[in-house]
Formats: sequence, structure tokens, C-alpha cells
Amino acid sequence: MIPIYSSSACQRILRLLAIWALSVCGLTAHAAITCSIAPPSAVNFAYVNSTTTLQQGSVSATCTRTLATDASSTTLNLAANAGTNNTGQTSYVVLGTSKVSYSLYSDSACSNQWLKSNYGNYIGVPLSMPTVNVPVTSTFNYWGCMSSQSLSAYTAGLYTDTVGLQLLINGSTMATASIAVSLYTPAACSISNGPSNLTFAYNAFSSSAVFAGTSFKANCSNNLPYTMALSPVSGVVAGLQYTLGLSLAAAGTASTTGPSTVSTTGNATGSATHYINGSMVAKQAGQTGTPVPQSHTLTLTY
Repeated sequence: MIPIYSSSACQRILRLLAIWALSVCGLTAHAAITCSIAPPSAVNFAYVNSTTTLQQGSVSATCTRTLATDASSTTLNLAANAGTNNTGQTSYVVLGTSKVSYSLYSDSACSNQWLKSNYGNYIGVPLSMPTVNVPVTSTFNYWGCMSSQSLSAYTAGLYTDTVGLQLLINGSTMATASIAVSLYTPAACSISNGPSNLTFAYNAFSSSAVFAGTSFKANCSNNLPYTMALSPVSGVVAGLQYTLGLSLAAAGTASTTGPSTVSTTGNATGSATHYINGSMVAKQAGQTGTPVPQSHTLTLTY
């Protein structure tokens, strides 16, 4: 028996076949261009304190046209987010709770910010694919910029961030990748603002001890342990015996003369004031003539 279909049934079958054919054509057209991204250059900031630092990077994208009926030229766009440690549109490299701001730009003058939290800024390059199934490679350049800032208040170590990338054609994402961003801040410690000469105002046979002091600043990375040592801690000048010590408090009383060695850590301000305090005991006769200054050595170890 040969089945007989009504006209309405045939129309439904034809409509279903037409919908299926259109669906297949749509999938084929979407896959007409394929793209991939090579691993991007990392941005490793070699930062010099209180300067502006520039680092260039690049990434290559390879695309292939697989259908002769597809357009042979288009624009390839590369978008970047603001990194995993962003606050709004500001990007940071991070170590623990410490963070240092930076950004990536589409130009070497660092005037066109590329990073945006919603992938809203593009670096675009024209893409020409004249031959079917022949890969074409395009290169995108970008520049990392870290503005002038003092890092002495930051914890020493490796700061990192990761920037997400999207490769797009006509608003469609073709491939994704990420850029590794890093900054290494070395442990740093220095002495500034002194210490100046320490002078005792002592009268012969003084009825009470006389104290004197001077100060200096230690500029050390935040949380960096360091030790200060003073040597020697006693001496004789103009026949008068004296002792010296280190302290975190100002000079003025015997209780602040302090030890010969002090250990502490750098703070968030990047600078700490320390004191060298001295004491001359009472009832010393001393000697006449021009006193010969005595030298002492302050050693900072970190």
C-alpha cells in the first residue's frame, strides 16, 4: 500500500526540512573563521623607585577563513579586563595586603588606557585572509605603565596580577588568553637625616649626670626586619667618660640611653626615627685643652 499524505502534512514536513537546513547553514557560517591566541608576553616591571616605568609586550593571533563565500577581510579586536585585583578601572599588582597600581595601554605614550573591567576598550588590527584555509597571523602590541610612586612603604617581594584577554570579530569572542603581570620590589634599607655629631654640655665636677642625643632616620621596606648596632658604646673625651646607646625614644634621661643593638621592622610610612643617646656620669674633673672627637660606627643590617 502506498501512503497518501494530505497537503497540510506535506507542508509541515517541508517547513521542518527548511528549518533544519537553515540551522545547518547558520552553524557552518559561524565556523567559517577560526582563531587562536599564542601565549602573550608577560609584563614584568623593573621598577626604579619614584620614576615612571614602561614595559612593552605583544601577543599574536592566528585566524583562518574556511569558506570561500565568507568575507576575506575584517577587523580583529583584542580586549582586556582590568585584572583580577582591580578596584573599578584601577589595576593593581598585589602581595598579601600590599598593592601597587599600574595599567596597560595601547600606545607607548601611555595615554590610551587599554584595560577596562568590562572589556570595553579594544586594540584593533585589520585582518586580511585572501586565501581559504591559509592561516594569517596578526600581532598586537601593548605597553605596561607604572606611574612615579615611592615603594619604600611597601612589603618587599613579588607582586602579581593576571589580565584576561578576549579576541573578537564583529563582537563575537573567537579566543581567550591572559597576560601575567609582575613587579618585584627588593628589600631596601637606608639611613638618612643624620646622625649628626653628639655634643655634651658638661661642667667639671658636675653634680649630676649629663645627657646628650642625636637622631637619624631608617628608611626600610614595610615589614622588613632590620637591626641597628652601635660600636663602641663607651669612650673618653677630654678626660670625661661617657656611654652611648640606641633608642626609639628621644634623649634626655638615663632610662632612654638604651642598648647597643636594636631590632625592629620597617613600617608602612617607609621611615622611622631612631636615636643615639649618651650619658656622662657626675663628678668628673675632665681635662683642659681642645678635646679630640671620638668616632663611633652605626651599622644597619637587614
